[in-house]
Amino acid sequence: MKYVAALVAAATLSLAAAVPAHADPDVEGVEQAPLKNPAGPFCVHHLQPQIGLSAPQPLRSVSKPKRVCYQSATEAIKDATGGAITDIPADGKGLGSPEFVARIKAHNASVERMRAASSDASTAASAASYVIGAIFQLEWYEGQSDYFSAPSWCDNGAAFSVDMYGQWWDNRTSSVQMYGNCGAILYQFPGFQGDTYSVGTGFYEPYLGDFDNRTSSMWMF
Repeated sequence: MKYVAALVAAATLSLAAAVPAHADPDVEGVEQAPLKNPAGPFCVHHLQPQIGLSAPQPLRSVSKPKRVCYQSATEAIKDATGGAITDIPADGKGLGSPEFVARIKAHNASVERMRAASSDASTAASAASYVIGAIFQLEWYEGQSDYFSAPSWCDNGAAFSVDMYGQWWDNRTSSVQMYGNCGAILYQFPGFQGDTYSVGTGFYEPYLGDFDNRTSSMWMF
């Protein structure tokens, strides 16, 4: 019996030696801890247009993008729409629903009408912002979100860039919404480098496939 036990022990050691140690996965494409954005789970990115650029150049933007994060989706959507939508559930449920998407489109159409009717740049109508897109932490527009608000559409040579280097949102995008005439290119690395994933004009991407959790910068045009 001692002889058999010794053989079993030797075989076990041999098998253990033959199995390589589990390697840590690459940082790229893997969601980082902490899972919750300490600044707040629901964010709004206030963007300024870059004029006449055919490629993203963040240093030439009118001003650095301002991101504000909130503890409730109610506050975030109120901010993104300039107070036009104030009754969204605090937990953000339903941000990907057809009903909510229709409300964002209606808000954008309202801004368009107000701007068209206003010739005074100082009026509230001229100061109103469009919602041009959003990114989500999870598939199917779930989890934490970051909405992009801007004073113009992606037209007349205007485009927008977001570089997530050093920010919580780096490598945490799993689904995307684009509105109006804005499309987007997602970049694998900060500074608009590496592999890319294109989102068509006014398209919604509920799942990014191999590009899941790999977005480090964006170019919207």
